Amino acid sequence: MIRVRFAPSPTGYLHVGGARTALFNWLFARHNKGTFILRIEDTDQERSTEASIGEITEAMQWLGISWDEYYRQTEHSKRHQQAAQELMDRRLAYEHDGAWWFRVPEQGKITIHDALLGDISFRHEQLKDFVIRRSDGSFVYNFVVVVDDADMRITHVIRGDDHVTNTPRQILLYRALEKPLPQFAHLPMILGPDRTRLSKRHGVTSVLQYRRRGFLPEAMVNFLARLGWSYGDQEVFTRDQLVELFTLQGVGSSAAVFDEVKLHWINQQHIKAANLDRIVELVKPFALKNDLITETMWDQAGKDRLLTGARLLRDRSKTFADLASSIRILFPIPIEKEEEVVLSQHKKDLVQAIIDALDTVQEFTPKNVQEAIRTALKEKGAGLRDIAHDCRMAITGTGVGPGLFDMMSVIGRDLVKSRLKEIL
Repeated sequence: MIRVRFAPSPTGYLHVGGARTALFNWLFARHNKGTFILRIEDTDQERSTEASIGEITEAMQWLGISWDEYYRQTEHSKRHQQAAQELMDRRLAYEHDGAWWFRVPEQGKITIHDALLGDISFRHEQLKDFVIRRSDGSFVYNFVVVVDDADMRITHVIRGDDHVTNTPRQILLYRALEKPLPQFAHLPMILGPDRTRLSKRHGVTSVLQYRRRGFLPEAMVNFLARLGWSYGDQEVFTRDQLVELFTLQGVGSSAAVFDEVKLHWINQQHIKAANLDRIVELVKPFALKNDLITETMWDQAGKDRLLTGARLLRDRSKTFADLASSIRILFPIPIEKEEEVVLSQHKKDLVQAIIDALDTVQEFTPKNVQEAIRTALKEKGAGLRDIAHDCRMAITGTGVGPGLFDMMSVIGRDLVKSRLKEIL
């Protein structure tokens, strides 16, 4: 049975690269009906924190990356000591200056059979002896990761290609401990837009920061999956599709570029497809963020209006922050206009005719609003095109968007009239 693990060090937040590694392991396990293990590598007691563990697990839960087994590396310290003592007893390790060193055979070659990179070889003389236990009694990464992976019967080690140089030492330890080797698969690195390794200087790298910026978790998962993996020309995937289609054969060997423009586009596609009730629930904290809209105002707007507004406005929204900015037009608060509305006397007459016509509409539906306005304009010898842009700018603050009559209907008679009167 396939068993894989994600083994973060809890010294900070879950960054984009770590999340991509966790996701690929999770997808591989789920696709193959295997087991996904979360192992917190907290042996660095000086830098590891409970807060970091909480942030990592919260980010994974937000992404929907669920684990089947959970371990903390410090819980296995006795086993690490036992394995190290075994190497000492068999003279495969020795002590020097208080540290325990692994004895690398003088002659020979190690070949990594990597599922993504192919065969990579290292000669023993390139490696030299290396420490497995420090003089203070703590164990180094390369040793404990092998002991834990072997004990947890990990079948596939899927991780970033920055670990390639660790792998020959780990293979030597597997052999020394007489444990079966897992299949290694080293993922291509993630680059920033300038094609250097992705880092904080490129902007946001914390996964939870994307939640705070208004991204959907399924969109983030979709985007992370496409950082190095592909399935034909398809760009947008549901979580179920990713589980069904993901294979290591679909992972490329070249570096992936983190493109925020593409992330916004993918998020926009998922917002379009999401359940409207969920959209309204998720956009609420963004809409209330600057205190212009209160909780009471939100409740008074009514669920039906909010759902209709979200349906009309979401197609142009790349994040929930965008949608919140758009949905504010449903509320009696000042709206920013993309351009100033300056009316001639003729246009003022047309606007006044529209205001008067709105009072005659009994049921304020898009169809009824349209009929009343077109009739009023026709009586003035004018058409909608003569005043539509100015009306839209006055009512919504922007010159583009959903149908004008749809927006008037959902904004409501009183607020529409009030905004039209402002430009008079």
